[in-house]
Amino acid sequence: MNNVIKLFESEEVVIENKPFTRLLGGFGNNKPSISIKQISDLMNYDVKVINQTINRNIKDFTKDDGFIKDLKEVTESDHNLETLLSLGYSKMAISKAKNLYILSQAGFLLYLKFAEGDKAIELYKNFIEEYFKTKAENIVMKKTLKEEKEFLIEQKKFILGSMIMEQDDSKKIEFFNQNEKLSNRIKEIEIVLSNKELAKKIQEELQGDLAIADSFTNSNNCFDIGVFAKILDIPHMGRNNLYSWLREQKFLMHENSPYGKYADYFKILPVQNKYTGRTDSKTLIKAKGIKYIFEKLIKDGKVIPKSINEVIEDLKGKSA
Repeated sequence: MNNVIKLFESEEVVIENKPFTRLLGGFGNNKPSISIKQISDLMNYDVKVINQTINRNIKDFTKDDGFIKDLKEVTESDHNLETLLSLGYSKMAISKAKNLYILSQAGFLLYLKFAEGDKAIELYKNFIEEYFKTKAENIVMKKTLKEEKEFLIEQKKFILGSMIMEQDDSKKIEFFNQNEKLSNRIKEIEIVLSNKELAKKIQEELQGDLAIADSFTNSNNCFDIGVFAKILDIPHMGRNNLYSWLREQKFLMHENSPYGKYADYFKILPVQNKYTGRTDSKTLIKAKGIKYIFEKLIKDGKVIPKSINEVIEDLKGKSA
C-alpha cells in the first residue's frame, strides 16, 4: 500500500442526531476524507452501488490528484485496518473488496454529481459543511508561503467541485469569481517564492509580528474577560458566551475559577458586591493566556475577524 496514505480518526461529528467519525488522512494529515462505507450510511446506498458509480466515472476522479485514493492492500499490521473496522467494515468485506476508496471533499462533491436519484446537493449541505469543515486558521501567522499555496489549491478544487454541482447561474458566477481570486493569490505567491530576497524580507516582517506577540504575552497585565470578548469581535460570542466556551473547553470550572493546569493563564480577583456587601470573585485573563486562548478559539473553528497582533494592540491600555 502507498505509505503516504495513513488514516486516523478525529472527533465525532453529529449531524441530524446521527454520529459520523471524521476521518483525516490520504489527502494530507490534517485534511478530512470520507470512506465509501460512510457515504453508504449517509445516503442509504449499498457500498457496491457507490463503487460502481465511481468506477463508471473513474477517469473523472483520477484526472487530477486529490479526489480519490484506494486502500486496496490492508494488512493485519496496518493502522488503516483498525480505522476501517471502526467505520463498520468487516474483515471479510475488507479482504474481498476490489476497491477501498476514500474521497476528499472535492471527490465527494464529484461523486454527488454522478449519484443516481433525486438527492440534491442542498440535502447534504449541512453534512459537507460540518464534516469537511476546515478549522479557521490565521494563514499569515500559521503557514509558510508554500503551505498557503497548497491550501489555496485545495480550496480551488472544492470551489470547482461546487461549480459542477450548482444549478443556480448567479451562484456559479460567485464561485467563478472566488476561483479567480484564489488563482490571483496563487500567482502572487509564486512570484514571491521565485524572488528569494522578497521572501526573506516577508519572513523577517513575520518574525517581527511574532516577537510583538511574545513580548506582550510575557508581560504581567491582566484583562477583563468581557473586554477581551468585545475586542475579539467574534459573531454571537459576547462576554457570557465566551465564559461558556471557556467552561466547555475545561479552562474554567462551573464557578469560573480555572482548572489547575490553566491556573497560570488567569487571575482570581476578590471584589465586593456593592448590593450585598458580600465578597465575590472576578476572573481575569492574564496576558500570557491571551495568545494561547486566541489560538485555541481558531482551532475550535471560531471565526475571528482580527489577527493576534490587532487584538493585542486593542488590548493595550485596557489592563484591569
